[in-house]
Amino acid sequence: MAKEGKESDPMTELLRQMGLCEEEIQGALDLADKIEKKVEDKCQSDIIPTEIDNLSRDALIETIKDQKSQLSHFNNVVAPQFILLIKKYKDRVLALEEKLRQKNSKIEELSLKLEYFLK
Repeated sequence: MAKEGKESDPMTELLRQMGLCEEEIQGALDLADKIEKKVEDKCQSDIIPTEIDNLSRDALIETIKDQKSQLSHFNNVVAPQFILLIKKYKDRVLALEEKLRQKNSKIEELSLKLEYFLK
């Protein structure tokens, strides 16, 4: 039943209209879910100090190292995955756009032929 709920999701329908197969759609949705959960977990586990002056030097260094590690993970893992995913979707959209142009050209050609025959 959970799958039926996802199928009515506008994002799933958009991905389907872009010509992605079910496996690709599920992969994209899984990746988005993982990232969303990771962000939620991080936001819940972060303790934001009200006064930085109260933190010790070691605590500040540890916080900076942790943030740098997270940024590095995003730059090296998450961002490239999104870039590849976006590029793949962009390529699909461009291919579909080209097919649409070809079909429109064919329709125009047939329309002109029909006009000629009707005269």
